[in-house]
Amino acid sequence: MDPVPSCGKVCGKPLPCGSLDFIHTCEKLCHEGDCGPCSRTSVISCRCSFRTKELPCTSLKSEDATFMCDKRCNKKRLCGRHKCNEICCVDKEHKCPLICGRKLRCGLHRCEEPCHRGNCQTCWQASFDELTCHCGASVIYPPVPCGTRPPECTQTCARVHECDHPVYHSCHSEEKCPPCTFLTQKWCMGKHEFRSNIPCHLVDISCGLPCSATLPCGMHKCQRLCHKGECLVDEACKQPCTTPRADCGHPCMAPCHTSSPCPVTACKAKVGISGHRWSIDCGSEATSEIAAISMASKITDMQLGGSVEISKLITKKEVHQARLECDEECSALERKKRLAEAFHISEDSDPFNIRSSGSKFSDSLKEDARKDLKFVSDVEKEMETLVEAVNKVEVETSYWTFL
Repeated sequence: MDPVPSCGKVCGKPLPCGSLDFIHTCEKLCHEGDCGPCSRTSVISCRCSFRTKELPCTSLKSEDATFMCDKRCNKKRLCGRHKCNEICCVDKEHKCPLICGRKLRCGLHRCEEPCHRGNCQTCWQASFDELTCHCGASVIYPPVPCGTRPPECTQTCARVHECDHPVYHSCHSEEKCPPCTFLTQKWCMGKHEFRSNIPCHLVDISCGLPCSATLPCGMHKCQRLCHKGECLVDEACKQPCTTPRADCGHPCMAPCHTSSPCPVTACKAKVGISGHRWSIDCGSEATSEIAAISMASKITDMQLGGSVEISKLITKKEVHQARLECDEECSALERKKRLAEAFHISEDSDPFNIRSSGSKFSDSLKEDARKDLKFVSDVEKEMETLVEAVNKVEVETSYWTFL
């Protein structure tokens, strides 16, 4: 009955606290009975082992003391549609507690099973009424599973159709009948052609020809191919104006306008220059200069007694501007020429004084020169250059003859 003697050393028995890596032991001296509470602290993990916490060993009530963290589970549930979303989740299967709710193949009911993967099962509901085709010739007797389509029927469709053409399709369960393909004759949308072999269901037919309907401007015609509806919808005609210009006779070419007269713009029509392979704009300022150079190059023909046709050297605009009116002097000269021709009098005798001894310019010629001084000036410069070149050639020829 004597007490068990103590050796005086530390007890060292393992305590229930601590961790697998570091086990706590009793720090008391050798003793009898239980070791008592541990004075150290232990690190414990949450239920899902995502977080840890340090607590005094005296606060641990059991070996499995744990706590719950605030992390939500992001793993997909078995259905593959929803996330787990549980706090400190320890579930391994992650079963989905929701109802599927997707429409079944019948199109009338929804799946009432727990949310799942793959297709839903066939609808278990059934009807106990007879299922017939539209005309009632074919019948399916009950019970009829939910979603069963009406039976096929070989009878001709007996519904009321929009046209009176023969019906070639069978009885059907669709709401609309197939389009009528009976070949008919119809006008195109622009009333250009009466087309044949057109299926009945086709309404808007295009013949592919230009519309050619007169536009609201009254000047142009619609260039679109045969079409439906109005030619211009909330738009104005943008075709070029074809009204001839008063000065050159070329079309106006400005965007279609209702104002009269046409806007004043430079003529962009291309005109060719005689003797050259290139062309310039009719309204270009260089037109008169090029015409003057070309005309001056023909002066040599005039010096030899020949005549020069200048109508090809100038544009229509300048021809219109340069056209002279016959005055009293011109009329008198024409009368004298006709008298000389009537009496068979030669021009050398000149009894009517047809050829004037001195150079004289009429008032109309002077007035026309004032209207286009630039053209006259260009001609004079080219003639001076030509005369100087001729004189230079004559001087050189005389010098070599003398030698």
